[in-house]
Amino acid sequence: MKKTIHINLSGMAFTIEEDAYERLSGYLKAVEERLGGGDEAEETINDIEARMAELFGPVVHHTGAAIRLEDVEEVIKVLGNPDDYVTEEENAGKKTSTKTPPVYIPKRLYRDPHNKILGGVCAGLGTYFNIDPVIFRLLFIVGLFYGVSILPYIILWIAIPKALTMEQRMQMYGGDAGWSKSKPMSTSPRIDGKSDFDGFLRVVGIIIGVFLILATFITLVGLTMAVLFSGSLASFIPDGCWINEFPALVVGETLSLPAMAGVLLFVGIPVLMLFFLGLQLIFRFQKGGKAIGVIGLLLWLAGIGLIIYSGVNIATQFSRKETVAEAHVLDPFQGDTLWVTRATIPDQFKGRRVLRSDHLQVWAKNGNLSVEGRPRIEVINNASRFALTIEKSARGKDSLNAVNNAADIEYLWMQKDSVLELDRVFTLNREALLREQEVRVILEVPQTKEVVIDKTLSMLVW
Repeated sequence: MKKTIHINLSGMAFTIEEDAYERLSGYLKAVEERLGGGDEAEETINDIEARMAELFGPVVHHTGAAIRLEDVEEVIKVLGNPDDYVTEEENAGKKTSTKTPPVYIPKRLYRDPHNKILGGVCAGLGTYFNIDPVIFRLLFIVGLFYGVSILPYIILWIAIPKALTMEQRMQMYGGDAGWSKSKPMSTSPRIDGKSDFDGFLRVVGIIIGVFLILATFITLVGLTMAVLFSGSLASFIPDGCWINEFPALVVGETLSLPAMAGVLLFVGIPVLMLFFLGLQLIFRFQKGGKAIGVIGLLLWLAGIGLIIYSGVNIATQFSRKETVAEAHVLDPFQGDTLWVTRATIPDQFKGRRVLRSDHLQVWAKNGNLSVEGRPRIEVINNASRFALTIEKSARGKDSLNAVNNAADIEYLWMQKDSVLELDRVFTLNREALLREQEVRVILEVPQTKEVVIDKTLSMLVW
């Protein structure tokens, strides 16, 4: 571990390693001896220190890293050796002025290794466009949530070179490259046409920030109210109380909470990141961006984990399918014809249909949910017996669970002499979950009997 020293250059504080400090002090003393005394020499020394502060600043202004000996050597290469400086007497004896205007180096895009989190791409983009790198990092994180920023980041990481030397760092920040050996150049910022463009970008950034804050704030308020006050909000919708019951009907009570939390994190965290991005565009925070980005990414990944966990558990609830059969021997009757009609059971569960699948329908009435399905009726003629078999099937996480789910199916029928009444629908118990329940009604009729099926049931006959 090297010893470090705190110094002050032109009013700016730096931390410098001991060997680098000795080299820097020796250089400044040599320049002072070369220029001699006088106000002109003192002004030159002050401007040299200011120029050093400008050159050292890009290296350490973000990370607080100590100035190394290699950094001092590169700065000396830029400023020149002490013998290159022209004294006041030497300059006065020349016929023409040796004052030369500073050479301006246009900016080049580099990756910034001194302010990097991964590859320094966002830091380099921020330096090139004169925008806080936190903005690019937030854009990368938000894009990461939707899978659109990984590939561009890798391409930029490969394509953009890293600013390693002092010359490359000067090109990264742009500005005056050299030093007039006869007269120090001004340390004031260079004024060119870019200042107006930077101001335009600043205004555009504020406008975008305001839009993001308003849009995400409204979205966050909507999400919050949907979670905390869903029951109250559903009451304003006609027969809307079923909205709170529906998730539990599909995924069950134990899985509905983690599934809902996963969805909220998956959707809400990107919205929060966009909200923070809007604040950053307006107020330009200097700290906290990294921590917020990392925390947001972790929470978003946690949301994905909860969704995957819930999805896997829900999928296992449909892994097995079992069938429960109920066989009933029908009563004999006089005559040759069996009349199969629709049961005269009132439709007490009807209401507003909120879900329809191949076999099942979910109805809402008075804030309650009910599930019904269409049975499949099969007629077997010339059978050896006169019987009715009700086959109930359902899925579950294991054989026992599937059997229990099938047992929760209710199907009503009734025989009155030569009339067999069959219900057009089957229903589920209030505690039952949607598990692809099906009902198959098998009617076995002997050869001596004829079957006539009412047209209200004809669509159910296979």
